[in-house]
Amino acid sequence: MTYHTESELINKLLNSKYQQISELLNSTNKNLFIGPNNLLVQDSIESAKIFTKSIDEWEVISDIIETEGTIHVLKGNLGSQPISNHMVAIFRLGRNLTSHTHIVHGGAIASLIDEYFVKVALPLTPNNFAVTASLNIKYLRPVKFREDERTINVVLECYVSKSVDNRKFTVKGWLKDLEGNQFCTGEILVVVPKGPL
Repeated sequence: MTYHTESELINKLLNSKYQQISELLNSTNKNLFIGPNNLLVQDSIESAKIFTKSIDEWEVISDIIETEGTIHVLKGNLGSQPISNHMVAIFRLGRNLTSHTHIVHGGAIASLIDEYFVKVALPLTPNNFAVTASLNIKYLRPVKFREDERTINVVLECYVSKSVDNRKFTVKGWLKDLEGNQFCTGEILVVVPKGPL
């Protein structure tokens, strides 16, 4: 799937019955890296538009998701809940996230993946709460600004690929540009803690 503009992608998502949701996991703690003080800030993460769609049948998710090869059948039983959730997030990143000249820091990318890969699993958890147990990222090419660019658009796409006992969720996805070129792929294990943190 390729989209030449952000609005073209948003229209496609809305026409496909995706719902726009809050960009924040936590909107009250001002000390968070991805929180009220650092999200939607000029030259950092200037824009975040998050869309999700619950998936009730695996055939539907295979039509939505662009994968590299075969999608493995979802394991686990979520009862009457959806079997998965699919997220498409559109970010406008600014130059304050760079490390090398014109290149977005890999740690900033990892933070986006961590934050939003967890967020896609939350609707499937009992109390809308979970934490990261492990995170693997394969960087394929840099997110790089052209000389004249102050911001750059990236698209994060992820989905729940596996569930165990309504408590452990494997989330897979990638970060790409509007033309569909991948910057990186990621996989995360999201866990609902057994006791209080």
